[in-house]
Amino acid sequence: MEKKDIVKSMKQQTNGAGMITQKGFAVWMGFADQYKAKKRYLEGLEAVDGKYYLIDDIADRLIERKAV
Repeated sequence: MEKKDIVKSMKQQTNGAGMITQKGFAVWMGFADQYKAKKRYLEGLEAVDGKYYLIDDIADRLIERKAV
């Protein structure tokens, strides 16, 4: 999966928004526990208002983890 595909899929989850919440990301990933999603994937990313994460940043993180 390429970055553009990840971004497109997440934007569909958020009705076209460029940001997603921790809970929205957990739902998109299929996690039952949003805190596990945060710990595994969102920790260290900058959050706007402590709640919203840029979809592009998350996509970059997912690509990085895939490469390892």
